[in-house]
Amino acid sequence: MSNFIISLDFELKWGIIDIENYDCNVLGARTAIPKILSLFVKHDINATWATVGMLFCATKCDFEKYKPSLLPSYDNTSLNPYNEVIGESESVDKLHYAYTLIDMIRKTPNQEIASHTYSHYYTLEHSQNDREFKEDIDSAIKISIAKFNIKPTSMVFPRNQINKSYLKILRNNYGFTHYRGNPDCFIYKNGHNPGRFVYRVIRLLDSFINITGYQFSLVEKYDNGLINVPGSRMLRPFIGIKILNFMMLRRIKKEMLFCAKNNKNYHLWWHPHNFGVNQKNNLNNLEELLCYYTLLKDKYKMKSNCMKDIY
Repeated sequence: MSNFIISLDFELKWGIIDIENYDCNVLGARTAIPKILSLFVKHDINATWATVGMLFCATKCDFEKYKPSLLPSYDNTSLNPYNEVIGESESVDKLHYAYTLIDMIRKTPNQEIASHTYSHYYTLEHSQNDREFKEDIDSAIKISIAKFNIKPTSMVFPRNQINKSYLKILRNNYGFTHYRGNPDCFIYKNGHNPGRFVYRVIRLLDSFINITGYQFSLVEKYDNGLINVPGSRMLRPFIGIKILNFMMLRRIKKEMLFCAKNNKNYHLWWHPHNFGVNQKNNLNNLEELLCYYTLLKDKYKMKSNCMKDIY
């Protein structure tokens, strides 16, 4: 049997503090999320929401209370979230807080609240270390339990930067069971690496035409103690050029069909802020894919599952 897996990297401003002129997309994610959840309910979709721990804060007092004792020592200081100026609460700062949205997600059936680290922690950045990572994850666990009595067991690494030496920390110190790995392909396996422009171009082209073959989620059991549930493809934001948008959806559907026919898993992922603008078109794209999943479920018994349910 094949599984259809969806994971979302829920981070708001914390995931793009080094990117300018993107606040409109971030704010738009707040109105997109309820609509995404409605589509998930309508189409009986299980999904994993990998959530930055800082979003659990309801006030600035929470932010100070759960701040790790060791902060990330990135060489690239533009990635340090603790340099951000934040408001007093979610009511006045919609970019950095999401307590009410997390509450909405957890109250929606069949949704998993997973971890995206506490501070959108970059595990492959220069100068950070395992002690800082431990402190970060410790804060993520503490605040999720304190606020919603949730202990996440699935991890999605920010920008898909996976430091394999940290997997045992997640398993042995915090009881994580699953993580989202990268496809075993040279343009994907090292995650988001903005320094390699050529790889980014190939990844973009591969979203429209079959360059790397059909990407499926080949689950690797017990990779350093965790179950690896690789992402197959990112659902890119709506593309204004109709033919390219058609080609993107066709590429995903062909991969979904291949997986359904061959009892393989397909793992689609994106960020809610990808739907922040052009919401109607992005939601239409999503619903088209969810309707296609329903066809595959009926014909090939494909099943929707969260990351934590994959074994």
